Amino acid sequence: MTDRSQEPFPLTGSDDYRERARAAIPASYSPWLHLSGTIGVGVAAVALGAWRLHDVRAVEWLAVPAMWFVSNGAEWRAHKDLLHKRRFPLHELYDRHTPQHHRVFREHDMAIQSPRELKLVLIPAIGVAAILVAALPMAAAAGALLGANVGWLVLMSAAVYVVSYELTHMLYHLPEDGRVGGLRVVRALRAHHARHHDPRLMHRWNFNVTAPLFDWLHGTIARPDEADRPRRQRSAA
Repeated sequence: MTDRSQEPFPLTGSDDYRERARAAIPASYSPWLHLSGTIGVGVAAVALGAWRLHDVRAVEWLAVPAMWFVSNGAEWRAHKDLLHKRRFPLHELYDRHTPQHHRVFREHDMAIQSPRELKLVLIPAIGVAAILVAALPMAAAAGALLGANVGWLVLMSAAVYVVSYELTHMLYHLPEDGRVGGLRVVRALRAHHARHHDPRLMHRWNFNVTAPLFDWLHGTIARPDEADRPRRQRSAA
């Protein structure tokens, strides 16, 4: 199968492509149903876990930050190696992300133009469910080794994390003049993600969306002048 992950990528957006991408969204699509379905899967997992928790000890709550750390690393790895490299059988993840999402939304044009464009931003609810299914073996192992409470906390933490990913990613693609969007921390995180939407940087830098911890650990936070480096190197040569 042809690897299209490193094909030349246009540096400027295309209004025509955006119109075609928006026109391809089914007429029956509801952004509110999409969002509620995506969040609903996570909420259902948290509710199930909360129902099964009993007499949680203080030490067992450490599963929550531990799972957040693991999830942040998994987010970084999946974004880098699945969303920006076309790999069978998960090639559709790449096709939806790099050629479509990155072509519609550019570093200086990140905001959706209508709620229907959330179709081009949000993960399908089935995708959120698949992520939680992938977390089940870890939750089961933690439950077997450290007790049922820890297993359920691992699953609940994974659910909260993926919902947080969806909400923060959506927030970065909403207009910036909202009350939440204007907060300093949100502006900083949006700027981090927006740099990733520069076609010259997207395959190498700023892969974290929720918080750039693993970008920092791996040294993949783009410096402000990173996009100009190849041009300066060519000029020097």
